[in-house]
Amino acid sequence: MHAQTASGIVNAYFKVTDFVPAYNGVRVQNITGLATGDRVMLIQMKGASINETNSSSFGNISSIGNAGKYEFATICSFLNDTVVFERELINTYDYTQAVQLIYVPQYTDVTINGTLLAKEWDPVTGTGGVIAIEASGTITMNASISADSAGYKGGLLFNNTVSSRCGSVSGYYFSTAQSTDPGLGGATKGEGAAAFITNKETGRGKQANGGGGGNVDNTGGGGGSNYGSGGDGGNRTNTSFGICNANTFGYGGLALNSYGYSSVAADNRIFMGGGGGCGEMNNTAGTAGGDGGGIIFIKCSQLIANGFTISANGATGINPIQPVITEASGDGGGGGGGGGVVLLDVTTYTGNLNVQANGANGSNAGFQNQCPGPGGGGGGGVIWYSGTLPGTVTATAAGGASGIIKNAPAHNPPCEGLPNGATAGTNGIVQSGFQIIEGAVYNCGGLLPASAIKEWNGKRAGDGVELNWKLEQTDAIETVLLEKRNVRGSFKTLKEYRSPADGAFQYFDPTNEFPATYRLAIQDKSGRKQYSSQLFFERQKAKRLNVYPNPVADELRIELPASTAGKTSVSVFDYTGKQVMKKEIMISRNLLTTIRLGQLAAGTYTVQLFWKDELYIGKIIKQ
Repeated sequence: MHAQTASGIVNAYFKVTDFVPAYNGVRVQNITGLATGDRVMLIQMKGASINETNSSSFGNISSIGNAGKYEFATICSFLNDTVVFERELINTYDYTQAVQLIYVPQYTDVTINGTLLAKEWDPVTGTGGVIAIEASGTITMNASISADSAGYKGGLLFNNTVSSRCGSVSGYYFSTAQSTDPGLGGATKGEGAAAFITNKETGRGKQANGGGGGNVDNTGGGGGSNYGSGGDGGNRTNTSFGICNANTFGYGGLALNSYGYSSVAADNRIFMGGGGGCGEMNNTAGTAGGDGGGIIFIKCSQLIANGFTISANGATGINPIQPVITEASGDGGGGGGGGGVVLLDVTTYTGNLNVQANGANGSNAGFQNQCPGPGGGGGGGVIWYSGTLPGTVTATAAGGASGIIKNAPAHNPPCEGLPNGATAGTNGIVQSGFQIIEGAVYNCGGLLPASAIKEWNGKRAGDGVELNWKLEQTDAIETVLLEKRNVRGSFKTLKEYRSPADGAFQYFDPTNEFPATYRLAIQDKSGRKQYSSQLFFERQKAKRLNVYPNPVADELRIELPASTAGKTSVSVFDYTGKQVMKKEIMISRNLLTTIRLGQLAAGTYTVQLFWKDELYIGKIIKQ
């Protein structure tokens, strides 16, 4: 049981480097901080594919891939850096596309005594952006829970200093280098559920649910999106003052409402809010795109809100050197970040609660008599709850307003107070029907009592596996079963021990079928069955075994791997993997042995030899 107060960042985030279906688990870079029995959330943060043509279709999703897939799981055991789960995983994940495993703390009754926060999304490590907690009893809020601006990153400040800046530059993407060429120029796009395309990171085209950057001259960035679309950035106008016009605003992020947020398994996906695009600028007087909102998951029997807020809002972009850091002063304004997601699996709500997943407003723009483009508003996110929400809960997932041309009293440009073409983000959704996604019971029961098992380990031994365990205080034990499974098959009993006595046990499995998984099942005299942690053994990486002649008619010569004397065996397998021959041999200083294959039918065979726990393999053709 964890401490019953919580504040700050309570989750831990682990980058997933591979999916290991044979073990029903995933590899992570470092398992430090994880333990057997921990609850975790698995989620893929990216993976959508987008249109990359130089047109208004840039950033449209051509395939959602595995982006947004998620589920919850309980850790069964570990194999080095592989985390093995208690239940079978439902989804398939692409570990090259920012998959993360998030530790989810478990409480009975917990008090939020300081603002609960998400670690900000880190696009380099592919981790963060999520708050997830579970309590079997009550969560009492004496502070708020916030994943505001913890989602996809807004387009970074990008200053184009070229001297030739007039003209409407209509490119939907540019490389950073191209954006500094005379006559070109597009600010950075906001981040979304698709990875950035190399050399196409700037320009007015959207980046899936990330907003596009404004183009020359001084147009506004598009808003990021989520369920609701992001608003377009504003234009640059004001010909009466001899300033260039441009209508090459950044496009708003794409709405994701048709790609997720459904109880249908294939579409049960969630996404962070997209980042807004940066406003185009040449005098460091624009604003960056705003970051999107993150993801919040809350599970408890009772939520005592005390008037506090649960929020996953997008943010308005900033420029820290401006008088008002969220407003542009002569250059283009950045788009607002899209709203994030709040998932509520709560039985009873007590007290007033405000739940928000709003898109942020686009940045205002303008300076003296100038009319540069304001930023587009961020699209609204998602509030998804189980059961019903009582009247004491206020839930909003609104789109953010567009920016406007700010007040310049001494100049009064004709665009003052207007969006100058910028548009608001559209609303998200507040909906019921949320259910926790988790697989069926798979292969991991309760752990063995500490008083029953004192040791449980194994090692490779030749072409088999040696298993060792030690039992103590066995009076209550009826039966011990040593069980094994291969790949995704079911566990099968290798040996049964009835009424075992205290002491050490050993079993050698002469298997050559890998991967192989072993566990102990203990049944006590009351009929209750519990399981040990699992031991995993992968197929060894094979070294080359030199065999000749090849093809061979009868006598096959085999070069042995070492000069040390010892006994081993050579096995021959047909194309189906069936062992058709096995011969015991002695390795001596001769380093050469022969076997006769005349009795075998013509075909392709594999010759296999183990020596000092290393596997040697050669392939032959039998004539």
